Amino acid sequence: MTMAEIVHQISFSLGIPANENVEDLHIEDAVLIAFRELKRYIKNPEDKTVPYARRIDLLANNIRTNKVLYVYPSRPKVGLALSNVDSTNVFQVAAAVNFGGLQNASTADLDPIILQLSMAQAANSLSQDFQWTYSVDNQCVYCTCKQVQPGSVTIRYVPDYQDVSEIKSQTWLDYLIRLGEAHMKKALGRSRSKYTIEGSNVSTDGEILLSEANAELETIRAELENRKNKLIVVN
Repeated sequence: MTMAEIVHQISFSLGIPANENVEDLHIEDAVLIAFRELKRYIKNPEDKTVPYARRIDLLANNIRTNKVLYVYPSRPKVGLALSNVDSTNVFQVAAAVNFGGLQNASTADLDPIILQLSMAQAANSLSQDFQWTYSVDNQCVYCTCKQVQPGSVTIRYVPDYQDVSEIKSQTWLDYLIRLGEAHMKKALGRSRSKYTIEGSNVSTDGEILLSEANAELETIRAELENRKNKLIVVN
């Protein structure tokens, strides 16, 4: 949803014009306040594959984040003598250990292949052929690779959204609208309860709006904290 669509929905719920200032208050400001608050709870990771480099500039690759979870070669290899062979291709593995084919191979013939694969798996588990470090100040990832450098790497990160339109999850959009509406109610409530006119037959709903806004904000924040405690981000 765009900012205009969110503003229209909130204005409809509150019964106020979407294209006019209401008591010098903008609904967009309430949505932006809600957006900044909600971003602290959105931890959905995203993956992006970029060309390999020793220093990967995240901003240059359109990655905005404050937390990189993992960096790994896009096409990992087996390692050892099979470092140039994809582990998923059994026939290439057989060729790499000097076996022409597997159709007529006996159990004895397969043993060297199994041994080679086991050694490669152990080497991949224990070695540090590919390492990476994330610099939050420089917004870049430093990579080192002892063996053949991969053509590309995949970066898993928690995105730092810059605009409300970047939120695609309907759940988070619902929270954004609810938070924006509550913040707008709070602003309207404070504006309408600044002054009281003694003896007037007309009264404003400022106190009611303030009460509703505070209750809604408390409920929404409790729900978000509960969701936050259930999320586990593996680094």
